[in-house]
Amino acid sequence: MLEYQKGETMEENTLDEFFSACDDFINCKFLVAEYKLQRMLHILAHNDELCSLIGECLEQFNRDREFSKAFIQDGQGEFICDMPTEEYKIIAFVFCTLVDIDNKKIDLVEFVKRFYGREENPFKAFINQMVVPFRNLLAEAFGYSKVKTDEDEADIADEYEEDEQLEQDDEDEDDEELSSDTFKRAQKIAVQIISELQYYNSSENINDAIIVCKALVKTADLRDSEITYSLALALRACKVKQVKFLVRELLDLLNID
Repeated sequence: MLEYQKGETMEENTLDEFFSACDDFINCKFLVAEYKLQRMLHILAHNDELCSLIGECLEQFNRDREFSKAFIQDGQGEFICDMPTEEYKIIAFVFCTLVDIDNKKIDLVEFVKRFYGREENPFKAFINQMVVPFRNLLAEAFGYSKVKTDEDEADIADEYEEDEQLEQDDEDEDDEELSSDTFKRAQKIAVQIISELQYYNSSENINDAIIVCKALVKTADLRDSEITYSLALALRACKVKQVKFLVRELLDLLNID
């Protein structure tokens, strides 16, 4: 958990204004989103504590690498934003994205359409996936309350129901059959491996591993356990040490020793 000490009263007042501006941005209409974002970033820039915390996150953050890992295509060729999981990466990743939007390096309308266009409310999906976690992590660091969305509550309920259903499925299915969630997770790991290997010099083993992972991504939607098992074993045989932890995660997911 990121923690930070509050400074003097003036800094605290600026923090109050910042989180108020965050909430305005989170709850605004798409039409005025860029104005609300500009105001939020302006207030942020005038708070030394916020700048210091975000600066610390940016020091450990490889922007180009993380962007290429997050902004990807899924097995159906749809563009998705696969957010990082580490707290400092979330703060740095969202900050860089918002600054690029404010500086017009990223067109907000095109960005929301590309990565969230299939959602019922694309702009709200963008806010909930990127801005709310960013705001809440900063709030937690400075002792402010978090915000929740209707989607958060719905997700919690959905996850509980899915877990219950998966447990029931595991009881009903034979051991060798994989659940739908397992195929999705295997597909995600394969995408991560492909993204990771792009940064290493080409070799026969790396090229073979990328081919196997691309096959995993394409065939995961078939829900064929035999194919997925075979490809996972083929990936292990590639013996690519650069992604050994991701390969181990995949093998563990499939219960392969």
